[in-house]
Amino acid sequence: MNRDAIDKFAGEWATEWPALDVSHLQTVGRIWRISEHLRRRFEVWLQPHGLNWETFDVIVSLLRRGAPYRMRPTELSEACLLTSGAMTNRLDRVERAGLIVRRPAPDDRRSVQVELTPKGIALADQVIQPHFTAARQLLECLDDKQRQTLAHLLREVLTTLEPANDAAAGSNRVTKASSGAPAVAGDVPPRRSRLGPAAGEGHSASKRTTKGKRARRPA
Repeated sequence: MNRDAIDKFAGEWATEWPALDVSHLQTVGRIWRISEHLRRRFEVWLQPHGLNWETFDVIVSLLRRGAPYRMRPTELSEACLLTSGAMTNRLDRVERAGLIVRRPAPDDRRSVQVELTPKGIALADQVIQPHFTAARQLLECLDDKQRQTLAHLLREVLTTLEPANDAAAGSNRVTKASSGAPAVAGDVPPRRSRLGPAAGEGHSASKRTTKGKRARRPA
């Protein structure tokens, strides 16, 4: 069996903090690390088209909606799992590139809608097929049955974080779940002191408290 970075991290935790349950790294850790690798790969093959992942995410979200390729900023925020402030900054950059335009909403002149420009539509049409092809090739290490099993299991996980038709709530839950704080005080067993049990027993209560806070940082 091939070993990966997560195996290495788990081994390091086993040495540094033997009582700590790091079983989530086998799944959650790998999902997170794969996600980061995918984002880097996406940036590589989007770059020749003058795109990065953030710009691509916006224009394909609009393209996926269908003609007239228009959404409200809040809908885009939910689709891209961004806060409204981060979405505004991203839209500013994509609009400066001439790929979208913000127009007053026809049913409410106080609000706006984001719409793909002809340039944005043409670029999205140009890049979507190569992107999908390259993304599928990343799973060639699995056979059809394995891909179906993986898709099913990941769906089970995602639907606990992001129920259907509730993307905003899912985004909030993801933010809370990413905070790194233990669910219940005392869930995390104490880390073994590098100084050994005898030396550790002599530490003051304030030092133990500070050390405990440091130890609770996410892996």
